[in-house]
Amino acid sequence: MWAWLLGCAAVQGDDLLGVYQRALLHDPQYAAAQAQRRADDERRIQGRAGLLPQVSVDAQNSWSETEYDLAGGRIEQRRQNRSYGIQLVQPLFRWQNWIQYEQGNLQQTLAIARLSSAEQTLILRVAEAYFEALNADEVLNAVQGLSLASGEQLASAKKNFELGNVSVADVHEAQASFDRAGAQLIKARSERELARHALARIMGRQPGALKSLRSDMALTLPYPQDLDQWVAAAERSNLKVQVQELLLAVAANDVRSRKAEYLPTVDLLISQTMQQSPNASTERTESGSIGLRLSAPLYSGGRLSSATREAQALRMQAEYELEDARRSAAFATRQAWSGVMDGMAQVKALEAARLSTQSAVESNRLGYRIGMRTGIEVLEAQSQFSDTLQQLTRARYDTLLAQLQLKAAVGVLEPNSLVEVNALLVNNDEPAAITMNDLGGSTELTL
Repeated sequence: MWAWLLGCAAVQGDDLLGVYQRALLHDPQYAAAQAQRRADDERRIQGRAGLLPQVSVDAQNSWSETEYDLAGGRIEQRRQNRSYGIQLVQPLFRWQNWIQYEQGNLQQTLAIARLSSAEQTLILRVAEAYFEALNADEVLNAVQGLSLASGEQLASAKKNFELGNVSVADVHEAQASFDRAGAQLIKARSERELARHALARIMGRQPGALKSLRSDMALTLPYPQDLDQWVAAAERSNLKVQVQELLLAVAANDVRSRKAEYLPTVDLLISQTMQQSPNASTERTESGSIGLRLSAPLYSGGRLSSATREAQALRMQAEYELEDARRSAAFATRQAWSGVMDGMAQVKALEAARLSTQSAVESNRLGYRIGMRTGIEVLEAQSQFSDTLQQLTRARYDTLLAQLQLKAAVGVLEPNSLVEVNALLVNNDEPAAITMNDLGGSTELTL
């Protein structure tokens, strides 16, 4: 699957899928999540280590000097003593170690869930940054069109003023409109640069020409069309909810682990030692032993009971955080659902407004030429048309992003979701979103 995605991205360049492919390799937040996953994977090995034998080797080399005072004089004796030993300790009953082993398995599952959540977050961040960049491009186009129209109106007003057909107020109004369009143009260019830098932050380099949404798309309603079913699915399958459920299981296991410290432990001990010159009369000794060791805690200064209370409080914290995650998932689902449903209605209304404001611009221009409309009315119609284009562009991208957010809320957002959206993109020389009649993309929930 990933090889296919990478191949598609390499061919298509800086489309949505291409940006996502680069983000997988260059986004620092996702790279940090991968590093965290590798670190968490080691918890399973560490937990298993408590069930396996522990082998240690000990070596010692010492020198001794002994002086004897005898009747015939003083005698000095120097001796080198070497000792070697190996010991194996096999836990037979350490309940805390078994719990730690289970904890390691939970930590590995938690690491997988956290990485899945990071992948889903990356998809949303890529889509949001990409749509912001496209929206900035189209806003800039709309403002450039307004600036061009305002310039033409200013030139017409000046010419008509010279001919005595309009007053100086028309010239001043046209000049003010042209100046405002210039200020909007500066802001639109700045926001476009910032949007592209935000995209570069994720993909690791400045993006090239971005593909825009094509014109022959149609929005489809979420299925099933029952918000309560979506909310129920989110409370059950949202990835952040799953992470919190695993964290609660980890916290509960930690309570068990703390309580297990009160229990006795039984170990099997096997050792073998060898000593050279242990004393003046012995050249070498060897010994071996095998036995059982029973150990039971009696008093630890209150540490065990305090650690148990701490673990119980942390488990309670995890329970509250799980409930908060479920409520947050439900709210995010309702918010995304509203974004999709209201966005579809808003797109439809703004599309109709675009046609009507465009007709108003043409009518006012014609009326101005025949003396039925003033320059101020023409300028207002042009400004309304530009504002409508910008609102329509924003509504389209917000609605498409809300579809992805709705999938994320119920835990079904995956790279294939970007593949579907990527199929709706076209090159910049083809009709793009600013002239679209409809917007595409589907959101379906499998219950």
